[in-house]
Amino acid sequence: MRCQDRVGLGELAMKKINVALAFGVLSVSIQATPLFAETVQSLRGDIPVEKPAEIPPVPRTMAVDGGIDVNYEDQPPLIPHSIDKTRITLNQNSCLSCHSREYSKTENAVRPPKSHYKTRDGKKLKQISTGRYFCTQCHVPQAYTKPLVQNDFKSQPE
Repeated sequence: MRCQDRVGLGELAMKKINVALAFGVLSVSIQATPLFAETVQSLRGDIPVEKPAEIPPVPRTMAVDGGIDVNYEDQPPLIPHSIDKTRITLNQNSCLSCHSREYSKTENAVRPPKSHYKTRDGKKLKQISTGRYFCTQCHVPQAYTKPLVQNDFKSQPE
C-alpha cells in the first residue's frame, strides 16, 4: 500500500491541537492558583504554617446543674460537667460509676436510655451495648470559649 509510513495531515493537525490545548490548560491553572490561594482565611490568622502558633489556654469547662438544653431533635445530650479525670478504656468506663442503672439513683445522675442497653437488632442486654460503651463518641462537654468563626445557627422551634 502507498503512504503507509507517512502521518496523515489530519493526524498531525490533531496532535498539534492536543499539545496546544494541554499548554493552554496548564498555563490557565498555574495563573489561577494564586487567586484561589488568597481567598482562604486561616484560623491561625497571619501566622505562616511553618511557624508554631501560640498555644491557647485550656478553656474552663461548663458546669450546669440540671443539664444543657439540646438544639435539635435526636441530639445526644451534652455533658454538663468536667470529664478531665474521666477514663474510658476497653476495661473501664468511669462514666458508668455514676450513670449506670445501678448507681444513677444514688448519684443523682442521668441514666442512659433503654436504647443503650440493646443490640443493633433490638435484643435487650443487661450491660451497656458495646456500640454505646465509649460515651464521648456522642456526648461531649461544653466550655466557655469565644467562637473561632461567626456562627448564626438557630435551633428549630419545637
